[in-house]
Amino acid sequence: MHITTHLPDWGLALLALAGIAALLLLVIKIRLHAVLALLIVSVGVAIAAGLPVKDIPDVLAGGFGDTLGSVAIIITLGAMLGRMLEMANGAEVLSRAMIRRFGEDRAPLAMGVTALIFGIPMFVDAAWIVLLPLMFAVTRTSRKPLIAIALPAVGALAMTNAVLPPHPGPVTAAGLLHVSLGWVTVFGIICGLPAWLLGSYAYGVWIGPRMSEVKVPEDLSVAGEGGTTSDEKNDGPGSGDGEAADGGVAVADRQTTAVASRAVENPPSLGSVLAVILLPMVLIMLNTFSTVLLKEGSTAQNILEFVGDPIIALAITVLGALYIFGVRRGLSGKHLEQAANACLGPIASVTLVIGAGGMFAAVLKKTGVGSALAHLLGNAGVPTLVLAFVLATALRVALGSKTVAIVTTAPIVAPLAAQSHFGQAQLALVVIAIAAGGTVLSHVNDAGFWLMNRYFRLTIPQTLKSWTVMETLMGVTAFLIALVISLFL
Repeated sequence: MHITTHLPDWGLALLALAGIAALLLLVIKIRLHAVLALLIVSVGVAIAAGLPVKDIPDVLAGGFGDTLGSVAIIITLGAMLGRMLEMANGAEVLSRAMIRRFGEDRAPLAMGVTALIFGIPMFVDAAWIVLLPLMFAVTRTSRKPLIAIALPAVGALAMTNAVLPPHPGPVTAAGLLHVSLGWVTVFGIICGLPAWLLGSYAYGVWIGPRMSEVKVPEDLSVAGEGGTTSDEKNDGPGSGDGEAADGGVAVADRQTTAVASRAVENPPSLGSVLAVILLPMVLIMLNTFSTVLLKEGSTAQNILEFVGDPIIALAITVLGALYIFGVRRGLSGKHLEQAANACLGPIASVTLVIGAGGMFAAVLKKTGVGSALAHLLGNAGVPTLVLAFVLATALRVALGSKTVAIVTTAPIVAPLAAQSHFGQAQLALVVIAIAAGGTVLSHVNDAGFWLMNRYFRLTIPQTLKSWTVMETLMGVTAFLIALVISLFL
């Protein structure tokens, strides 16, 4: 229930636009961290809308806590799972198997499928560093153009990061729109896979020979980098995003290097890698559809509902990974503790951004700004999916950060979705539309743009022609698929 305010709906809508403009100013011009910028904007909107000053701290704290309460543990467990897969050299196991399956002639497809699977549990920055030496090695052995190998792989990482749990963007948007992660996963696959096939794989195979001048950098070791240098890290608005914002996260932690070296002496089987990656997704989807498949309230349905809860599903998988990739292969408890600790630092910034987005969402709800926007846009006949995509696109272009774009868009769109009485499937499509808008038109203020540029030694025009076009094709394709599906729901 929002407060009584003297502002009409159009006044509250203008206030929301002013808040977004202030956010852009603080992040782009003043270069304030997204957490502080969202905090300042939240307070400003609350005061301008007439919320009593004494109530503002409670609203902010409530929004921050409620949002993180539903997503922080999921992100943390996902990061731990990714670290265990990295230590076990799961990416190399997968890539070798995929190349055997598809053959050298289809090396781009093999590399892309590897990245699709491996990118599900891993933060995109860590996955970049882990897969980078494999991209170089496959390029050398397959004699394919580097860009033809690279784009299907990095595009797969970008797509899974945008639309699939346990990545921060879709998890946060699902929490703010109150939609099951199982539905988000289903439509993330349905919309994301064709988007990757067209925008990343097919485009990469086409543009690769046309950029044959791009070669494997001779100054980069085939064994991988020891982390990025300070100038290779993004210093724009997207920093701290969790989207390759710290390119050296995956391997810069020296204290676990020895652990990883020991782990790869006895690589895991392909079956165990696939089982660990896919288990949480399967459990979550079983939970989502258990009410359809089983009798409501039955023992089997209750069990599936419990083990399929995202937190429980990820916890079960992490414990299994610790045993399969650690204990069973001779790593001590101390080594496993170090590995788990090493993955927590990189997720701190993105988690705080999500919490700050929760503060903004709480203010929009408490002051009635979100409801006013929903009323005006609903009367204007703007389809919710279109609004979600356009707004997320605008914020993505302005801020560079996919996560900030999603976190800022979701609370604005949520009241409109509620007003439309959307079911779970329709809400999941709204999440995909937001994620798609947050993917397109990556340019010089995005960390991923600079990782592509510097690791592959590209010029700015080459990066625009490869990375930016790829991201845009994927985002637009995912949105169009979601829009078409929505017409039948």
